[in-house]
Formats: sequence, structure tokens, C-alpha cells
Amino acid sequence: MRAKALFSLIGKSWILIVLVMSFTLVNQFLYSAFPLLTQYVLQRLSLIEGTDSSGLEIGNINLPAFLLNFFDSIEDINSIVYLVSLFLFSFFVFRVFVRFLEFIGREYLLEQVSLNSRNKLYKHIIDLPFSYHNSVDTGDLIQRVTTDVSTTSDFLAMRLIDFVRLLGAIIFGSYQLYFISPTICFGLLLLSIPVGIASVIYFLKVTKIDEEIEETESKMINVIQENVQGVRVVKAFGNEEYEINKMIKYNSIYRKSDIRSTNIMALFWPLTDIYSTSQFLLLVIVGTISIQNGTLTAFDVITATTIAGMLIYPIKSLGRLITVYTRAIVSAARLQELFSTKDEYVINGTTTPPIDGDIEFKNVSFSYQDSSLNLINNISFKIKKNETVAFIGKTGCGKSTIINLLLRMYEISGGTISIGGIDIRDIEKHYLRKNIGVVFQDPFLFGTTIKENIGITDENLTMEEIVRASVDAKFHEETSKFVLGYDTLVGEKGTSLSGGEKQRIAIARILVSKRPIIIFDDALSAVDTSTDYLIRQTILSKNLKKTSLIITHRITTAKEADKIIVLDNGNIQDIGTHDELILRGGLYSALWAIQGKLEKEFDELLEEKGGDL
Repeated sequence: MRAKALFSLIGKSWILIVLVMSFTLVNQFLYSAFPLLTQYVLQRLSLIEGTDSSGLEIGNINLPAFLLNFFDSIEDINSIVYLVSLFLFSFFVFRVFVRFLEFIGREYLLEQVSLNSRNKLYKHIIDLPFSYHNSVDTGDLIQRVTTDVSTTSDFLAMRLIDFVRLLGAIIFGSYQLYFISPTICFGLLLLSIPVGIASVIYFLKVTKIDEEIEETESKMINVIQENVQGVRVVKAFGNEEYEINKMIKYNSIYRKSDIRSTNIMALFWPLTDIYSTSQFLLLVIVGTISIQNGTLTAFDVITATTIAGMLIYPIKSLGRLITVYTRAIVSAARLQELFSTKDEYVINGTTTPPIDGDIEFKNVSFSYQDSSLNLINNISFKIKKNETVAFIGKTGCGKSTIINLLLRMYEISGGTISIGGIDIRDIEKHYLRKNIGVVFQDPFLFGTTIKENIGITDENLTMEEIVRASVDAKFHEETSKFVLGYDTLVGEKGTSLSGGEKQRIAIARILVSKRPIIIFDDALSAVDTSTDYLIRQTILSKNLKKTSLIITHRITTAKEADKIIVLDNGNIQDIGTHDELILRGGLYSALWAIQGKLEKEFDELLEEKGGDL
């Protein structure tokens, strides 16, 4: 099963890999013929007049008949030596050319398999459901896209070809050796069986250890990734020692597992070396006896010894190939585990209707698949086109969950959500999300310029449109602080900006988009009250012509909305305008009693100053 997962990564590169294997086999066949040409020259030289050639003759050399007939037709030994040398040189040049083609093919194959695997895996990760990303370690995903893909690609493009070379060496070496001495040929092959059995045992031992190594490495990468991203938190709480000890713990486990693997390898490889050496010694003993018996000539034994290296060396290389193979199948299993996770588009709509902004939740309930507790309980409400609706309530009451359901980040457990009268389950997810813009409480900025971060939703936006959106988001004046203005790089995740600046760039990004529905998920929490007021005026402006959903904890952010939905423990407690809800009492009235007095005084002061304090 794991092997199947590994070889499935070859994909459409089968033709290339077969071609490279063909070059490898041709190269091994040519290599096996070299000793035979040398044997022929030595035997012809031994028959030169004046040398002791008693009992010597040209034996049965396994070279093409036309080639032997051509050489035999030449009587002058010097001419034979020159011609054979020329042939050997041409032969060598041709072999080098084949080897060159093999090398180029392998490198191209490596890059092609890596490219295809990474692209396919990255696309699959992006398409995985929101629930999966909430439960998986980022470091583990990074390791799979980098280390695991590199390990599997290296085996398929490099080590698999090495295995074919090994197989070719055994086949062609045995073929050539058989014509010299069947006894030596079968003897060496029989002696290779114990090494094969030892290799299987070695494989079973190291596979489990390599799984532990991969798992521990994944945890190490995750610790590094978390601490690099959260370095400010670590330093702020003086928690460096704890995080260092956590890294030391996983690093020690990794070290122990790697040492165990290395110890087994250190035992296996020398033993195969000793065994291979004993095969050579046995060959020399058998060859000497055969010469004494007259069944083989000294030239036959020399040639047989050279060719035997083609059989014995692959056995020595078997341990290295098995080590790489075990790590490759472990990595392939990890990749297959990821590929076997269904992406969110398995359940998807097909329609792409015009989205005007009319939204209706009807008897909607939601709970996680592994829980029987509803986070949203049978809620119903309507939002009209271009209407601004605020959601307010205590932490954990279900405000953000409603937004995730509207975006189909999660699928509802019951009821229906419709836009323009069409069930969103019938709408294609990409299309749905392209018509809804979201500003999150902790906005993500890419490590590029301010201009590119604002215009990321549409590459065709003009600078005038970007500036206008920045003005509406009350960020335009901030750009004057930067030497490069809108061309300033914000750093990874916007590290060079304050929380409020990041939120305003994210707001500008949504305001400039041509999306009929925009959502502010507590998106004004990091800006000061003055800026909050000014941005709210833009959002509430009828010139915006967008359906706006605002999630907030601030009463002043919610009170000027066309409609306020009060949530409590996954239920809708009340719906109405600010004035209506104050008169009815309840949770909203209680929140207003806490926040309202100070907020009201501030808003009145702000209006007197024209929004400028």
C-alpha cells in the first residue's frame, strides 16, 4: 500500500522515467562488455610468436560474431591492438554520451516530479476545509510540502534509477559471467541470497524507526514555526527557557531515533562489505583451482573477477538503497494521508447567480461533527440589500460562527441560508466567496507593499481607486509617515505596522473591492475610538452600496446600524434598532448601561469637533 502511494507520485512522468531507465540499462550493458574486449586483446597478445603460449588459445569470448570475425581476419598483432584500442575509445565515448543523457534525464525527472508533487499537494492543502486547518499543526504541513516531497522525489528520480542500474548490473554481469564459467556465475548468485534475506530484516527494522524520526521532525518544525511567529509573546512573558526546553526535548528524541537507525545501518553495511570481500576471495580460490585443472585460463579468471564486481558491488549498495526506500515510503504514506483527506469542494454547488446582497437565515443550526452541542440554535433573520446589520453579544455567543456559515467555511447542521432567494449550498463556493469580502479581527497582510496589499483583490485596480479606499479607511494620512508611501514594504504579516494600521489596510482592501456583501468581524477593535467613528460613517454611508455585516463588542459601533441582532449562547435574543432594543431591556440594554454613557459623551464631543480630536 505504501509502495503504491510512493509510485503514484510519478504521475505523468512515466514516459520520462522509462526513457531514463532505458539509458541506464544500455549503459550497464556497455559496461559489461568492456572486460571482454580486454580479455580478447590479452589472449591475442599471449599468442604472439616468441612467447610461451603452450596450451593457450582464443576461448569462447561473448562478443558479437561480426566483431570477432573482423579482428580474427587481421594477422598483424599491432594492428589488432590499435583497432581494438580505437574501438574501445569509440565505445567509451558512446557510453559517456549515454551516461550524459541518463544524467540529464534524471535531473529533469527530479525537478519534474518535485514540481508536480509540490503543486498538487499545495493546491490540495489550500482546498482542504477550514475545519482541517483549525486542527492541524502548521509545522507538520510545511514538513510534508518540503521534506517529504524532497525525499519521495529523490527516490523516484534518483534512487529508483540506481536500483535499475543495480538490477542491470546483476543481469548483464550474470549473462557475461555465465559464458566464462557457469559454476562461478551460479556460485556468486547463490551466495547473494543471505544478503537479500538480511536486507529484508534490515528494511523491517528501520521502517518503524524512520516513522518515529519523521513524526519527531514534524514536531520540531512546528515548535520552531510557533516560536518564530510568537517570539514577541515568548519574550513578553519571559518564557524563553520553557520553549528552549521543549525544543531540546523533541531534539533529543529525534537524536535517539536517528542514532538507533544509524547503529543498525552501521552494523548492516560493514557486514555486507565483509560478505562481499569473502565472495571475491572465493572467486580467486575457485579460479586458481580451475586454472590448475585447465578448465579456465588466467585471462578468463581475470575477466571473471572484473565482471564479478558488477554482481558484488550492487549487493554492497543494497543497504543504502533500502535506507532511502524506507524513508521514501514513510514520506509517501504521510503525503497519501494528506491526499486522502477530502477537500471542501467535494460538497459544492454549481450555480453562479447574481448576488445582490439579500441574505436570509431560516431555522439555522450548527454543531461540529464530533459534538452534539449546538453552537447555533435554530436562528432566523433577514438582511436586505445595502442594509447595515450589526451582531452583538458576549464572547462565544456565535457571532463569528454565523459569518463562517455564510461563507460556507462550515456546513450548517439544519435549516437554510439563502442569498437572493437561492440556497447557498447550490452556489459554487469560489463564486460565493468572491462576492463576499471579510475583514477579520486579526487581519493577515502579505509581505509586500501597502499598495499591493490593498489592491490584492483585483490586480486591475488603479492607484486612484486604492487611494480613495485608503482615505475611506482613514489610513491615507498614515502613508505620509513612510518614505516610500504606498510602496513601503509592510514586512512578514505586516510586522512593521501597528495593529490599528493593519486593520485599516484590511478595511481599505475590502472597501476597494467590488463585492456586494462585506463583513467586519470585530475589525475595528484595534483602532482608537475616533478612527472607529470615522470609519463607521463611511460604512453607514448609502453611497457605499454594499450589504454590510458588523460583528462587534462596542455598542457605539453597532448602534447606528439599520438593524442590530443580539446573540446569547447561540440563540437570537432580540432584533431591532438601537432605540428599540434600549426600550425593550434585556442583554443589549444591559451592555448599553455599561458602555453607553462614556461612549455617548465621546461621540457628542467628536461630532462637535467634526471628527477630529
